[in-house]
Amino acid sequence: MKRTTKRIGIILIVIAALCITCSISPTLGFQVPFNQWIWKHHPVHKIRYYMSESLVEKLNKEKPSVEETIDLLGEDLLGDHHPGDTYLFYVLKPGAFIGLAMYSLSITFNEDGSYDSAGIVYSD
Repeated sequence: MKRTTKRIGIILIVIAALCITCSISPTLGFQVPFNQWIWKHHPVHKIRYYMSESLVEKLNKEKPSVEETIDLLGEDLLGDHHPGDTYLFYVLKPGAFIGLAMYSLSITFNEDGSYDSAGIVYSD
């Protein structure tokens, strides 16, 4: 009986540790391929950070227009986007537990709305 109780206790601790790890980093700290549905619908928005490397590669390869980028990533922007703007910002994850520091995806466009560049920005 004591062994069973001990085993159950260890299993519960392992499950709790995994739950905490997944809430801190839904991908266990690894970069994962960009997935549009997950980007738009995952309840833990910081998963976007873990898709950011493959997303930047995708954007640099496909060079989407402003409209195509908003269709791909949604209108969940940092700040308002107005016609003629040459940049988009998407929040990826907070950079600290407390404070205003954050990682964001910065996408810039040329005056004609064609793609220029994308990158990850840390600001505090």
